[in-house]
Amino acid sequence: MSILKEANTLFLKGVYPEALRLYKQAGQLYGNELVEYNVALCEKALNENSRGLSSSSELDPISKLLLSNSGERPISPEERLACLDFYDALRKHQSEKAQQRKVSPLPSDWPVGLTLAPLPESSNDFVWHRSRKSIAPRSEKDVGISVVVPTYNRSRILDITLAALAKQVTDYQYEVIVADDGSAEDLMPLIRQYERYLDVKFVRQRDYGYQLCAVRNLGLRTARHEFVAILDCDMAPNPYWVQSYVDLLLDDSDVALIGPRKYIDTHGVSSKDIFGDENFLSKLPEVVTNSEVGNSLRKGKSVDWRLEHFRETENLRLCDAPFRFFSGGNVAFAKKWLHTAGYFDEEFTDWGGEDNEFGYRLYREGCFFRAVDGGLAYHQEPPGRENETDRAAGKAVTIGIVQKKVPYFYRKHQPIASATINKVPLVSIYIPAFNSKKFIERCVNSALNQTVTDLEVCICDDGSTDGTFELLNELYGNNPRVRFFTKKNGGIASASNSAVRNCRGYYIGQLDSDDYLEPDAVELCLKEFGRDPKLACVYSTNRNVNSDGSLIQNGYNWPSFSREKLTTSMICHHFRMFTIRAWKLTSGFSEEIENAVDYDMYLKLSEVGPFKHINRICYNRVLHGENTSIKKLAVQKENHFKVVNESLKRQGVHKWRYAPLTADDACRKYVFDSALFFEEQ
Repeated sequence: MSILKEANTLFLKGVYPEALRLYKQAGQLYGNELVEYNVALCEKALNENSRGLSSSSELDPISKLLLSNSGERPISPEERLACLDFYDALRKHQSEKAQQRKVSPLPSDWPVGLTLAPLPESSNDFVWHRSRKSIAPRSEKDVGISVVVPTYNRSRILDITLAALAKQVTDYQYEVIVADDGSAEDLMPLIRQYERYLDVKFVRQRDYGYQLCAVRNLGLRTARHEFVAILDCDMAPNPYWVQSYVDLLLDDSDVALIGPRKYIDTHGVSSKDIFGDENFLSKLPEVVTNSEVGNSLRKGKSVDWRLEHFRETENLRLCDAPFRFFSGGNVAFAKKWLHTAGYFDEEFTDWGGEDNEFGYRLYREGCFFRAVDGGLAYHQEPPGRENETDRAAGKAVTIGIVQKKVPYFYRKHQPIASATINKVPLVSIYIPAFNSKKFIERCVNSALNQTVTDLEVCICDDGSTDGTFELLNELYGNNPRVRFFTKKNGGIASASNSAVRNCRGYYIGQLDSDDYLEPDAVELCLKEFGRDPKLACVYSTNRNVNSDGSLIQNGYNWPSFSREKLTTSMICHHFRMFTIRAWKLTSGFSEEIENAVDYDMYLKLSEVGPFKHINRICYNRVLHGENTSIKKLAVQKENHFKVVNESLKRQGVHKWRYAPLTADDACRKYVFDSALFFEEQ
């Protein structure tokens, strides 16, 4: 229960976002009833902070438009026109082009034989991911999988599926949890029959209508093994189904597995046929399914629509949106992902969509996906349309929910005249703030006044003492696109980690609290992500300005990204935008160092995916003499070399060391020296 103790401590300190996250995690571990009151208190505190009940500040023009479009806060025709004119003015702005010159991807002094670790071939390259890990072998006796079988009536079909589970050929332990969504049929006699053959449990909820997500969650919370699978009651697994899934989960528990399906007619088939021959179902002919959703017709039989994509992408290894193919009727994954990404969303009370939304959350958190031939299950197709669910009608409802909750891939662009505020935005711009009262308003407004409107601003006040948090509440307390919280001072890395963890977007932009953006900064970055979904990070260049915005000089601009160049100097300057998935594949901002925190972070990101540089000046960096990179040159230099060498070690480069050439704190000249390696041995 240490997690509850930590959550309580954070709540008492007023660190509500982190406390809420831990309370919810505790609810998943110990039951939501235990923490229901704590969660409610946390959410109330957050709502009061977010609403800023004492605030009378006016919304920015774009937020006014978005709220007006949804009907939540109507505005007059004259005010609407003024807001549209404001947005049109933003659209006309174009960031200044940065100066360029021809450069080599390799620095001239790059050592011969120094090769950086390869990057993934897609954002879902599970083979690349596995190559980065070292996993100790485990005994088969210590491993098991819990198979959750949701059902609603259909005892005859359930009988066949349970028989197929009873005839599994496997070395591993497994339990079967039949989760009943309020069936009118009495399923207990059937369950008791299988107690002789299976480690079987039966859980049930009342019939509240179509509640597939809720009954899946009920079954998953009952699971005792570290690996879980979900198998619809009409999906009879092949004999090596358990073995195939557990073998791969043991090899890498960061991969969610997806089994294909074949359509067969089991009318006239009984469980005795399967007990007599575990391969009986494989001998039945494939048929045309009753449903038109989830399959394609080929040569007189229905075929799983995903198979062609599995082949084209090497079982999803080369797919950049693999959650599209995550169908909860036949999947397996490590239970740890439920604590990270949460359970199935019980807002889905019609057929379809919940699998994609849940899969997206897994993907967002850094889970990989793999299609597995050995996970094949036979979809039983009874005559007479025995399915109680109208799939086409359900999908017409749930696709709208998916678009609201899954900003990546599913959401379509909304023109400003009809755009609204999404609870799950496409973009989050995070701002770590400490004693930033003088600059924070200009900073936040520049993030709100972007040509891309599907965004939020997430601010972590790192224990400011100058009234920064109070000003945020006064200015943005009633703005639904601005979220902010305060915590005990912990430094830039701690504040950045807290801010990013509370971002809800898929694309995450970084903005320092004394700086400000050009209006098209986000749009320019998003265009690059759209062209290449493999990208982990897109960044622009900047200009240095005085506190009043007057130009000092344009910032340093290395015109094309190179991992080798980044390994020798910090060329990845503001404005920077990365995917939350890429960030989750790293250890986040290092809270062990004081300076070079950003350099360390972008080295980490460069190890998990490709970067793209935009030669546009999208960011205004305010220099006022208090910038830590200016004040603490000695620490900055020490950590500069430290983080590069740590990056080399993470990539398996042990022969070469990156060392300073001089003792001058302001000098970043370096040498790659293999002799240093041998001296330390």
